[in-house]
Amino acid sequence: MSTTTAERIPRTLRGAVLLAVAVFVAGCNGGTVDRHALAKDGEAVDSLACEGVLLADDVAAGDTTGIFTRVHAGDLARRASNFEDALGERPTLEEIEPQVRALGRRAGRISTLLEELHDRPTDRSAARRLVSELSGEGDCR
Repeated sequence: MSTTTAERIPRTLRGAVLLAVAVFVAGCNGGTVDRHALAKDGEAVDSLACEGVLLADDVAAGDTTGIFTRVHAGDLARRASNFEDALGERPTLEEIEPQVRALGRRAGRISTLLEELHDRPTDRSAARRLVSELSGEGDCR
């Protein structure tokens, strides 16, 4: 049984998308951490903390829903946790290894704070505290 053009296009597109995702995933959090990678990872970790600040601030002000907060905080926490794992294990240039491992620990602290926001998505008092704590972990200008 032959396939029509309409059937081949989705299959081809699906294959291209899967290939692109595989290449992207293989390049993420892999390889030796050099100064450039450390700077980029630091920016990404800061960004996660700052997104958490904005989200916690909305919770504290009553400007968001619990469902949105739970989902978004959970996603941010997972991403921060991925950085914690990767930065704790990846091969690193010897001269920057202490900074890389410290960034991994900071990503872990951010993940823990975001998990708390995930677990308490409508607690305005906790959100006010988390604004302060996340601000201290990220370079949020």
